[in-house]
Amino acid sequence: MSVLLVDGDNLLTIGFYGVKNMFYRGQHIGGIYHFLNTLRRTFEAYNLDKIVVFWDGLEGSQTRKKIYAPYKENRKSRLRSEEEISSYTFQRDRVKQYLEELYVRQGEYEFCETDDNIAYYTQNSPDENKIIYSSDGDLTQLVSENTQIFNPSHQKLYKQNDSIVYDHEEILIENVKLVKMLCGDSSDNIAGIKGMGIKRFLSIFPELKTEHLSIEQIKDKTNEM
Repeated sequence: MSVLLVDGDNLLTIGFYGVKNMFYRGQHIGGIYHFLNTLRRTFEAYNLDKIVVFWDGLEGSQTRKKIYAPYKENRKSRLRSEEEISSYTFQRDRVKQYLEELYVRQGEYEFCETDDNIAYYTQNSPDENKIIYSSDGDLTQLVSENTQIFNPSHQKLYKQNDSIVYDHEEILIENVKLVKMLCGDSSDNIAGIKGMGIKRFLSIFPELKTEHLSIEQIKDKTNEM
C-alpha cells in the first residue's frame, strides 16, 4: 500500500504566501487552492492508495520546550496582522472541512507537532510504502527503505542513499541526523558543539558526503586523532 503523509501546516503556508492573487468573492483562497490541487496532482502522479494529513496540535512545541527551554525561541510568526491571521485560520479550517468530505484521514493532537505524528506513523507502519510531503528538513531523518520524502522547495523526491543539500553543503541524506546532533539546528534554536559547524564537520569527516556514518564511528575516529 502506498501512502502520502502530508505536513499540513507546511503545505498550507506554502500556498498561503505563494498563491497571493487568488480570491473568491473578495476572500483570499490561495492556500486552499494550492493545498487541494497539490494533493490531487500527487495522488495521481504516485498512484497512491491513501493520504494522511497531520496538523500541529495546540501547544505543540511545549513538550520540547519543557526539555529544552530555548527551543524555537528565535521563531517569529509570519502572520503580521489580524487580517492575515484571520485569513490563514479561515483557510486552515476550510481545508480540514474539505478533507473530511474527500475522506482524507487527518491527525491533530494536543502537545504534538506534525513531525511527531509523521515520525510515529512511519515507525509503526512497516508494511506501507510512504512518501512524506514537506519542506521541513527535520523529516529527512525518517528516510528509510520504505519511506521517501518529497521536498516541494527542491521539487525532488529523496530516497535512501541520495545526496541532499543541507545548510549549503551536500551530504548523504542518512547523515542529516548526525549533523543535527553534533552541529545543532539554528532553525529550531538548538545549539550544537561549540565551534562545530557543518563545514568544520565535513573537513574532519569528508565521508559524510558518501557514507552512512554512525555516532559510534564518529567517536572511534575522534579517539584515534
